[in-house]
Amino acid sequence: MISSAHPSPAEAPSSFYYGWVIVGLAHVTLAFHVTTRFSFGIYQVPLIQEFGWSRGALGGAFALGLGTYAVLAPYTGSLLERHGPRAVMPWGCIVLGAAMAGSFFVSSLWHVYLFTGLLGGLGLSLSGFATHSAIMPRWFVRMRGRATGVALSGIGVGLLVLSPAIERAIAHWGWRAAYLWLGLAIFLAIAPANFLLMRDNPEEKGQGPDGGPPRPPEALSAARGGRSGKGVREVFGTLRGDVRFWALVLLVFFIGLNANTLLSQLQLYLVDARYPTATAALIFGAVGFIRMLGSVVGGWVGDWIGRGRGVALSGAITAAGLVFLMALPALGGGLLNGLLFALLFGIGFGAMSSCYSALSGDCFEGPAYGVIVGFLEICYGLGGVVGPPLAGLMFDLTGNYYVPFSVISLGMVCAIFLGLFLQRELDRRRAAA
Repeated sequence: MISSAHPSPAEAPSSFYYGWVIVGLAHVTLAFHVTTRFSFGIYQVPLIQEFGWSRGALGGAFALGLGTYAVLAPYTGSLLERHGPRAVMPWGCIVLGAAMAGSFFVSSLWHVYLFTGLLGGLGLSLSGFATHSAIMPRWFVRMRGRATGVALSGIGVGLLVLSPAIERAIAHWGWRAAYLWLGLAIFLAIAPANFLLMRDNPEEKGQGPDGGPPRPPEALSAARGGRSGKGVREVFGTLRGDVRFWALVLLVFFIGLNANTLLSQLQLYLVDARYPTATAALIFGAVGFIRMLGSVVGGWVGDWIGRGRGVALSGAITAAGLVFLMALPALGGGLLNGLLFALLFGIGFGAMSSCYSALSGDCFEGPAYGVIVGFLEICYGLGGVVGPPLAGLMFDLTGNYYVPFSVISLGMVCAIFLGLFLQRELDRRRAAA
């Protein structure tokens, strides 16, 4: 399926920059794709009610999905660099759509591990956060933060629109039908759009990065050198002595611990705090809407003040949101307090995603960048592998989430210092150059 893909000849240049089509395609694709991961927290409620499975056991399925995604990410990144996104990313839509539609047939716990864990992780490794982040530097340099923010804001749209829709579909027609419709939407709409619209680089449209003139053949060849260049092990060999890489490794681990632990447990936490399921889904969706705004605004702020400083600022806001979430039961719950949590956490969470993604591009853009993003996503996945099952286990043992939520709050404090360190390294290297 990959070896048959060949770059198409360059088309006539247009006054409209095709990079924004890629951004829009990424926005819509991520809205559906990442929702398949984070909506698992909503599906857990009826699965527990029907089958009696523990939160720790279901958290293990979620963790398997993150682990599969993380382990495969460097290799799918290598495929992307060698063969181009047109030959890789649309197939992720096919696999992910099949995984969601297949969940209609779940009747045993191992089915959840198969569809949500193995197949869901494979689909997201081919066409998820990592691969979409890796293609942005192909299309944008000067406006990278803004373009990345708009693309990643699709995750927020998914949480805002699709998560409440899934909850309502479960309430009216059952969780099996909700899984089937989500899978068919990806399989029949998102996958064809990716096959039709995805391009490898702006030169295929007679353009250059940011809408400028096409790059000379030698410059384009250098930018695409990964297609015949370094493999996964060789790329790691060039990274292991770079302090920026290890700082990003720690940063992305804390981001993965935060995002996957909280969003996999949020619906359950809010229901435990005596929110009706529909209200809890509304707050969950509000996190997505505000995350969308945070991604766009955070990308713009990162372009303005520096992406490392943007990471630090967003880490502080996210930590404040987590503290407020833990205080919700003492504050008596209520929709207003839930929406205030969504405001704080959503802004910080969204801004951190766009600032981190652009920051890693600042540090390591080049022909091996897809592989580098894959390595970083291993650490993101590790946060997801560790966090959700331990959070479920801690709830099973203590009856609350205070310990895991406190740990991820401390992780966000560490992210502040890591962002400032990376900004200092970037500034120092630019000054030296």
